[in-house]
Amino acid sequence: MPSKLRSFWQESLLREFPWRWALWWLLLPNLAFIVMWPIGGPMMADSMLACGLIAIAVMWVKNVAIRRLALIFIYAVQLTIYVTKSFNIDFWNITLVTEYLVDLNVAKSPEYLLAGLVVAGAVSLSLVFGARMQTFANRKEVIGAVGMVALLINADAFATEGTRGSYKASAPAGTPIDSAILQNEISPETVAAKNLVIIMVESWGVPSEPHDIALDKQIWAGDIVKNRYTISRGKSTYYGSTTNGEMRELCAIWGDHLSTDFDKVDCLPQQFRDAGFKTSAYHTFSRNFFGRFEWYPKLGFEENSFENDLKKRGARHCDGVFPGACDVDIPRMIADDLRASSSDRNLVYWLTLNAHLPVAHESALGTSECAIGDPEWREDFPMLCRNYMVHQLVADAIFEEVADPAFPEADVLIIGDHMPPFFQRSIRTRFDPVHVPWIYLENKKARSNKPDSDAIALRK
Repeated sequence: MPSKLRSFWQESLLREFPWRWALWWLLLPNLAFIVMWPIGGPMMADSMLACGLIAIAVMWVKNVAIRRLALIFIYAVQLTIYVTKSFNIDFWNITLVTEYLVDLNVAKSPEYLLAGLVVAGAVSLSLVFGARMQTFANRKEVIGAVGMVALLINADAFATEGTRGSYKASAPAGTPIDSAILQNEISPETVAAKNLVIIMVESWGVPSEPHDIALDKQIWAGDIVKNRYTISRGKSTYYGSTTNGEMRELCAIWGDHLSTDFDKVDCLPQQFRDAGFKTSAYHTFSRNFFGRFEWYPKLGFEENSFENDLKKRGARHCDGVFPGACDVDIPRMIADDLRASSSDRNLVYWLTLNAHLPVAHESALGTSECAIGDPEWREDFPMLCRNYMVHQLVADAIFEEVADPAFPEADVLIIGDHMPPFFQRSIRTRFDPVHVPWIYLENKKARSNKPDSDAIALRK
């Protein structure tokens, strides 16, 4: 090597750049997120900055055990933030992440399995090699480390810019509450039919691409119910995950079950119960998931049926990433229960499950082969196609049951909980990041028999 070039290399910042630190303390702790940049994912720039500065500060600590604790802390915080952001869960509700992991069937999701292996490998390497590094030798290494952190957070901000607005864990302070229940002014006094059925459909969002809009419209057209029901449609604002959707619709608040003081809210099921309705809830997943068996009664539900209860009554098992009872079997059970009810009037609430992402290839789910949409679209978006297939099967099961003349007189409200939280940017951007859809089926016979409110006011 020529002497001038050798001198330049010896004096240059590049030669004194902390490459090993950047690998063990910065690149590996963020490797899972960096790998996702071409695909999608939430912005992590803020936590990358905080954890990067911690990683720099820890380099002056020579104790290997403390360094390893710092690495574990960095990995834990980063992964928690990434998962909670991905599923629109508030960071402080980190216990929900544990529940996801406990009930998750990783074998049905190669994506989660691969991510787990990548993270496990990165943690192991960092703990072995990163914790034993020498401290920064001089100011140039510190400057290089700070520069690397700055480069990383800017790269993350650039890579995640396209979907940043679709990650919304909570409503900004002062945001007016919006819901399908409020838009349709549903209350015990306004429901003309003997019964009200509310169905919250997992991962049902508002599509924004023409192909998907047409497909969604076809799935939820409900042509077979038009003779019996007046159909109205709309969309409402959403924030957060499924339990946020439940609080939005059933209690008219922004929040989730962990942030709600049920003694201080007036939820719809309790209103209907006080008005003499029998109130029942159905969910095709475990009663323990998010502790629904504990807080559903606090909403005002007298009877609650979960996965095991429904399977004992004949619901089939639908395998998948979140295995549970098959949604398509539930409308028949609701009809049977309404016919057998000891009450003249009933409020029924059903939260579906099978469209929870990622939707796996499963014959019981009806997703072993995608057969809807355009062939090119099916090839480009196979997971999106499976999501729509589950919704089609659920919609068909609902419409077929409520269109049957033997189905007890009822109004039926069908609502989305949140947009489907796809990781892939190419799919996530195909949905409205602000709204979820709703469909309201009002029983024509009940409506025709309902006294006109203006006429009542005049008589008074």
